[in-house]
Amino acid sequence: MKLWSTFGLSGLLLLLGMVAFSVSSANEGGKTQSLTPSVAADLLEAFEEMEEDRFEEALVKLNELMTRRADRMTDFDRASTLQIRGQAHVSIENLDEGLNDFAEALSIGALPAEQNERLRFNLAQLYFATERYEEAIIFFNRWLEGDVEPSATTFFMLSASHFHLDQFREAIPPIDRAIELSEEPERRYYDLKNLLLNELNMVPERTELMKEMITIWPDVVSYWRQLSSLYLDQDMQYESFGVLESAYLAGLIDSPDDITVLAQYYSSFNNPHRGAKLIEEELERGRLERDVDNLELLSQLWSQAREHRKAIPVLREAASLSETGDLYYRLGQALLADERNEDAEAAFEAALETGGLSQARQADIWILLGTARFNQSGPGDRAQRQSADRAFAEAERFSGTRAQARDWRTYIRAINETETRQALLEQEQSERLQAAAAERFLQSCRALQIAGQRMSEECLEVLGEAADGPPIDGN
Repeated sequence: MKLWSTFGLSGLLLLLGMVAFSVSSANEGGKTQSLTPSVAADLLEAFEEMEEDRFEEALVKLNELMTRRADRMTDFDRASTLQIRGQAHVSIENLDEGLNDFAEALSIGALPAEQNERLRFNLAQLYFATERYEEAIIFFNRWLEGDVEPSATTFFMLSASHFHLDQFREAIPPIDRAIELSEEPERRYYDLKNLLLNELNMVPERTELMKEMITIWPDVVSYWRQLSSLYLDQDMQYESFGVLESAYLAGLIDSPDDITVLAQYYSSFNNPHRGAKLIEEELERGRLERDVDNLELLSQLWSQAREHRKAIPVLREAASLSETGDLYYRLGQALLADERNEDAEAAFEAALETGGLSQARQADIWILLGTARFNQSGPGDRAQRQSADRAFAEAERFSGTRAQARDWRTYIRAINETETRQALLEQEQSERLQAAAAERFLQSCRALQIAGQRMSEECLEVLGEAADGPPIDGN
């Protein structure tokens, strides 16, 4: 990340400023020096070109002057020419050439102290702009040792230079100074400090900074997200939730991820109903897709809110969109718990048909499918129990459910055997009762016969069968 680009080359040029053209001045030793008249005339022409923003033309004149005068230039002539030419190079974004000219002009030592200070500052900025951060730090610090009035931007560039060299702790004091000197809060200064504190893992300090930043720039949603995450990193879940909820209520939160996190927070803080309503509203608004994940979350929230009648249709919709049978498995569980056995059976069958299930999940589904089928069986309903037994037989293939499946199959066999025995007993009892009734009827017919009374055809038939002969004439 090139932090100098946050104020751009145009800002850099403004910081460098135009050099003042002077024919004579005192150097750092106090000695007054003057430009050679011919050099002064050429520099004046070049300077006038630069004032009209004709920097290329100025460079031509300055290069010609350097070539023509060569070794005949005094130190003051040469340093002044290099200073002006360096400015011309920078003005057309020839930063490396400008940097070289400024460095050579400074090394000559013939310019006044004020001009040398400006050159040091210019060099520091150019080293920063050309990503030579170690040199930038050296020249910024040398310049700051002088009688200067640094701006907030100076300290920002110094801090950014340390940042680019991964010298995060050394970058903190200058960025603090930049923030302190700013007449109005500058986001780039705060952003840099935020980066530094993050690199240093100074979580409490960064939390305080982010609280200040959302106060200054309340419309920047990324700051709210970062503060929420910082609270979460410190296991301050309620504060994290509060920040995210405040941003949502302020209309700043509209990303699907933030919305679902907020809904999950509502669940965590015992308000799943509010979370479910939030997801439902955002699905209707279209800011959340009606996809598997969001529908599954909605169904979970309704279930946690004990709104099972609302959870089941949502879960059914999610299951129909899923590429695996896991959600049909969950749907079946919910329906089974609600004693909707026939619907649960259909859900478990859909889970197996959809596939993509682990071995353990398949085993559970076969057990639950058998249970749903068994629950639909009534007394004597062997066909339904046989259907349940087939599911339990499938579950018996898996080690995790083998014992349970065997218990179920044993139980079904026991029911079937009990019903068989009961049927036999009932048949025997029925036969005994029929035989007793036949005997009583026979006796009543015999009584009629002895009494010489008229007998019915049925009695005659029964007496005949009893005598193992032809029917007796009732007359």
